[in-house]
Amino acid sequence: MKLATNNSTEYFIKLGVLLDLGRYSNSFDYRDKKNLGAEIGDIVLVSLKGRLVKGLVVDKVKVCLDSYSSEVNKLRLGSEYLDIEKIIQKNVMQIWWRDWLRSLALFYKVTDLRMFKTALPAGYLGKFNKNSEGLQKHIWISLKEVIDFSNIKFTPKQLLIINEIKKKGGLWQTELIKAGYTYNSINSLHKKNLIAKQKRKKERDLDTDFCIKNEINKLDISTIPELTLEQSMAIEKIEAIGSGNVSLLWGETGSGKTEVYVRLAQNQILKKNSCLILAPEIGLIPQLVDRFKNRLKKNVFEYHSNCTKKYKKFVWKKVTSEEEPIIIIGTRSAIFLPIKKLGLIVIDEEHDTSYKQDSPMPCYDAREVALDRVRKNNIKLIFGSATPSMNIWKKVNYDKTITMLRMRNRISSTQKPEIKIVDMREEFKNGNKKILSAELLGSLQNLKSNSEQAIILVPRRGYNGFLSCRNCGYVVNCPNCDTALSVHTNAGGGRWLSCHWCDLKRRIINHCPDCNSNAFKPFGIGTQKVVEVLNHELPDLKILRFDRDTTSKKDGHRKILTAFSEGKADLLVGTQMLAKGIDIANVTLSVVIAADGLLHRPDIASEEKSLQLFLQLAGRSGRANKKGKVIFQTYQTNHPVIDYLRKRDYEKFLLENSTLRKESNLFPFCRVCLLKISGIDYDLTEKVANKLSLYLKPLCASKKWNLIGPAPSLISKIGKKYRWQLLLYGEDNSDLPLPSNNDLWDIVPNNVFLTIDINPVEI
Repeated sequence: MKLATNNSTEYFIKLGVLLDLGRYSNSFDYRDKKNLGAEIGDIVLVSLKGRLVKGLVVDKVKVCLDSYSSEVNKLRLGSEYLDIEKIIQKNVMQIWWRDWLRSLALFYKVTDLRMFKTALPAGYLGKFNKNSEGLQKHIWISLKEVIDFSNIKFTPKQLLIINEIKKKGGLWQTELIKAGYTYNSINSLHKKNLIAKQKRKKERDLDTDFCIKNEINKLDISTIPELTLEQSMAIEKIEAIGSGNVSLLWGETGSGKTEVYVRLAQNQILKKNSCLILAPEIGLIPQLVDRFKNRLKKNVFEYHSNCTKKYKKFVWKKVTSEEEPIIIIGTRSAIFLPIKKLGLIVIDEEHDTSYKQDSPMPCYDAREVALDRVRKNNIKLIFGSATPSMNIWKKVNYDKTITMLRMRNRISSTQKPEIKIVDMREEFKNGNKKILSAELLGSLQNLKSNSEQAIILVPRRGYNGFLSCRNCGYVVNCPNCDTALSVHTNAGGGRWLSCHWCDLKRRIINHCPDCNSNAFKPFGIGTQKVVEVLNHELPDLKILRFDRDTTSKKDGHRKILTAFSEGKADLLVGTQMLAKGIDIANVTLSVVIAADGLLHRPDIASEEKSLQLFLQLAGRSGRANKKGKVIFQTYQTNHPVIDYLRKRDYEKFLLENSTLRKESNLFPFCRVCLLKISGIDYDLTEKVANKLSLYLKPLCASKKWNLIGPAPSLISKIGKKYRWQLLLYGEDNSDLPLPSNNDLWDIVPNNVFLTIDINPVEI
């Protein structure tokens, strides 16, 4: 290899390449012998133990040879450093982004590789699949040029194929197959030497596929609403706050927070800055994308787990190379996008726990990552919510690090919806054993005549909660998990059992395995059961179901919400995603069928989460010019959450509960770390949990942290793995009592898994 020289000093370029090789994967050294010009941020192909893998160049240094002996030089120039094979993709990151990700890796106790894999689109790192690189070859079909087709007899199908090819001057074989023609019909023409087949690389115009090509600053004046006084004041104050600062926009549901986001984004676009808008659920993305595209027309992209790998890579190229300002609308993973000239981050519905990843590591919180990004860059950050989280409230009210803006009034002139608490105990005493109260049935019966719609929230999806014997109490549990199997049904009436944790499926049984009783009935209710009851009680109403089962397919969320907003159904029945940001003008009734299923979760924040959910759901009703109504069915009308709900006094809840948490040194007024240990062998998993506890006790004592456990997790078995946990908590803003090296991981054998969850949302 010819070495580079600089003032008679020989040196070569050493590249640090991040590779995915398992538990202790990190950076490996390679050379650029072929002078490919690899730089930091490139995805490169390298050889490792005889196989090709894709890696990320994270370091580049000159290695001077003068200081080495000739023997060492020979080794260095010979076999110690392998060479990169080729560059797969240039510039997927910048140096500032690499350094930021490395700092996050230290904070969340993961390797650099794990952090980069979390941030990068799937497929950038790991095994090399030759067929997945570049453009695949497809079959192009054209007519033979010198053949006279007029004297040839064709079958009707063959004639149609010939005409199709003539009309378009040639086309892809896949297009013919999609049009309904068979391979046999196509191949018969090829065998007769009437058509030509040729393998070609099929290129797609990704801009046409994924973008709307219009002028970026050309606004649709007809769709721009007039701002309320509160909206105008909020925009004015946020614009006056300098970049690098954080605001909480606390706005009543229906007060027009989204319009504030759009106006602020427009202002950033005019300044040639890009914007990042985050939502907690994929189901909220379509409405936001449509809203921003309708106003901005161009350069609005989405980024979330339902996007294809190809689309995510396309967006990644846009944010790293696009010179025009862009708008990205996505879920929590979008916070890592290395967007050029980012001027604004909006985290809508910031109270939602979906912003926190609890598995796999890194267990990051997109809200905290956004705060860290703002601290390191000159960016404005806005948290938006009608029910702010206790954590953000602490930063506003106690830490004074976030500026709060309030919007207390709805845009529409209608009054706030009436909240009706229905005591299901009284319904039972009066002889009503149905899941629908008389109050609810009466309200639903009036929907059709009033041309109105309703949304109904059910705590769980599926048909019923679980299958249990009323004679001996036997419950059908998942063999892999410490949970009961749920009953599901299809449109044809077929039923089966399913585990919502490991997705195991089982046939339903009609007799108890323990006592052989046929008093074997489903207990509890799910979305499917509620839909069945509603169809029976109110056959004239059209119903759509909105849960994970019905929205899992491509564009599932958008299709269901579009159909409902167009009036193709009277009722929308779904799980908790119903309460998140859905804005449909004709909805006048919001319902919680079984509020008790949400009130009694073993979680310190269960009251906060339940009240947020109930108030968010209440805000879905009566958003236009029709008065709304909200019905909550419960067996515990004297629960504290129900009392706050009646009064609609979320601020009082925050004040009272934050005082209690502060006095008791509970999160967010302390720092918490949960160590989760899991393994297939029960005894080994317990043993490792005890070893970790013994190792950490002196470290916790030295930093005045408390250690609780080890103890079995709340659900002690999932997917054939037994689960244990250790809870550590200490003073707010203090350092974690965890080693910075691999000592903790050395205690854990390969067949046991450790997860470190900093400030977990559930314990």
